[in-house]
Formats: sequence, structure tokens, C-alpha cells
Amino acid sequence: MKIAFFTDSYLPQWDGVVSTIMGFRKELERQGHEVYIFAAGSRRDKAQNKDSHVYYHTSVPFKPYPAYRVALFPYISERRVRKLGIDIIHTHGMATLGLAALTISKITKIPMVGTFHTMVTDATHYISSSQTVKRIGKKLAWKYLKWYYDNCEAVLAPSEWTCKLLRRKGIRNVIAVHPGIDTKRFKPGIKGREFRKKYGLGNSPVVLHIGRIVLEKNIGLLIRAAPYVLKKIPNCKFVIAGKGPAEAKYKRMVERKGLEKSFVFAGFLPGKMLPRAYAGSDVLAFPSTFETLGIVALEAMACGLPVACADHGPLKSMVKNGRNGIRFNPKSPKGCAEAIVRVYKGRERLGSAAAKMAEKYDTGMCVKRLVEVYEKVLEKKG
Repeated sequence: MKIAFFTDSYLPQWDGVVSTIMGFRKELERQGHEVYIFAAGSRRDKAQNKDSHVYYHTSVPFKPYPAYRVALFPYISERRVRKLGIDIIHTHGMATLGLAALTISKITKIPMVGTFHTMVTDATHYISSSQTVKRIGKKLAWKYLKWYYDNCEAVLAPSEWTCKLLRRKGIRNVIAVHPGIDTKRFKPGIKGREFRKKYGLGNSPVVLHIGRIVLEKNIGLLIRAAPYVLKKIPNCKFVIAGKGPAEAKYKRMVERKGLEKSFVFAGFLPGKMLPRAYAGSDVLAFPSTFETLGIVALEAMACGLPVACADHGPLKSMVKNGRNGIRFNPKSPKGCAEAIVRVYKGRERLGSAAAKMAEKYDTGMCVKRLVEVYEKVLEKKG
């Protein structure tokens, strides 16, 4: 089977969408399928690209979040899609590359499926600070998403929670297909000494947060919770790993609270360091209510790192209170702190249970489900 992935987010940018794409591609190719990726990229990305299965389209930065790019003329991919003999189009975004995927699918009659990766309806703060504008923007976003995904033969949701949400919003043909994680890469028993040494953590208890540093990830709650945690675990270190437009804001917040000695802003962690970061930490703090699944939480759990997470959405089905982690009210700094302390004190027991739960999200099993969807769509289209 020849599959075309269309995505507005791709390397060198790294986020949950890119992680899913990379995992799907690796496993699909291992099973004998061919995957081609059509993505937004800079001129430098195009010039340095040595992957014959990746095609970058000239793009410009998205002003509110420059790390993301908007492709300018992605519709020229039609000729290449025809030439490659693509069997199915899989769209991973709904911006310019997503619209190109839809247009090309209509013109070529190649069936299209789409994954709903991100709660874009909760990211209206990128367009305005006005509550009225954000409220209107959210309504319009849902209308656009319904129109867009109703053009797909199947809509893939990363979790059962997201699946139910999309159905409530009137979107048709929704199926739960988990992105999955590489359980051979993320597993218990990895050594975390290199991570601790690199960031000067010594033998201190470590609370880790990994992800884009953006407002929607609710990192401010973790900073407000830190003083409460430090009363119970005085030498605790908080590591914020990742990059994003809110980084300066959160660094100032840490300084205002006099927490500079307790926080480490580690920047972007290269792929090989991720499992070591999980292994070298004691608790993963996950205060976000923006997730459609929570891949970082799954990766951490697969490594035996227990999670203190927001009591919200898909994480409820993964993190069971007192069994493999602790959930907390995402608006309560004290609640967040109490969850972190409880997880830290029970980390060995909780971590063991977390690793066992994460096994069912192995990419191999998830891609088997994905291929079944592809085959049903192709069979239906004749």
C-alpha cells in the first residue's frame, strides 16, 4: 500500500503530531507499506532534505508561533501524488497542507482519512486576547473542523475520549486509533545518570515536564504548585524540557517567585535523551488539559515513571488514581502539589503499574488497527 501523509507540522519541529507521524511511518514501512510525507518547510529544510520520501513545500512562519509554518503553494503536490501511485491520503492537519490533501483527494478520487491530533479550538489565544473574540473563534473553529473532517472517509481520534467528543460535535465516521509508542525504546531499566549529570541535578528528587512551552500546556500551574511541593520535598528540582513562545513568560514567573534554584529550563531534548530523561526523573508532571491523548505521559509510564496529571480528558483512562499515578484539579496549585508529593512517595509501586499499563499502547498494535481502517476505506471505495 502506498500512503501519503499530509502535515502542517514536521521535522525539524517536534511535537506530538510529528512523534505520531514518525512512529506510524516506521511501523508501516516495517510491515512493507510505502509512506510519503508532504510537509511545510523552510528553504533550508528543502535544501538539506535527503529523505526521498519527504517533500517540503515552501512556507512562511506562523507569526504567533514562528516554529510552525504555513505552506504557500501545496496544491502542486497533485502531480507528484499521481506519479507515485498513492493508494490513500492521510491528512494530519487542517491548515494549508490539510486543505491541499482535501483538494487533491477530490481531484484524483484517492480516498482520504484524517487524524484529529490537536484541540485547536482551545488555542484561540493565538489570534486574540479578547474573551469575546476567543469565544466566537472557538465556535467558528468547530464549524470549520466539522466541514473539513466530514470530507474524510474516516476520522481517526487518538483516544476514546476524543472520539466521543468529536461525535458529540456532529463529526461523522469517527474511529479511535491510538498513535502508540515504541515500547522497545521507552521501557523500564534505562539509566538516567547522563540526564542528571548534564543538567546538574545530582541526587535531588526530580519533577519533569516535557512538551511545547505554550500557554495551553498549563505550565504556570506547576510553577504555582512548586512552593507547596518544596515544603514537603525541600531539595526537589523541577525540569521544564522543551521550547515555545511562552518560555520567557514562565522564566519571569519563576524569577518573581524566587524559584530560580529549583527550576531548570532544559530546552529541547534530542530523541536519544528522552528515555534517559524519564529514567532520571521521579515524577512526570502533566498539568495540560489540551491533550487528545497525551503521548508524553504514555512514554513516561512505559519507562516506569509515574505521572501526576490533570484530571481531564483522555488521561482519565490511562492514569488510575492510586494505582499507576495520581490525577488532580487542573486549576488547583495545592492539588497539583499534593499529587506530585503522593506520586513521589509511591513512585516505585506506581511506576511498575504504569509500565504494565503502557504496554497495550505499543505502536505495532496501534498500526495494525490503522491498516485495518485503510483497508476498509479502500474496499468501500472499490
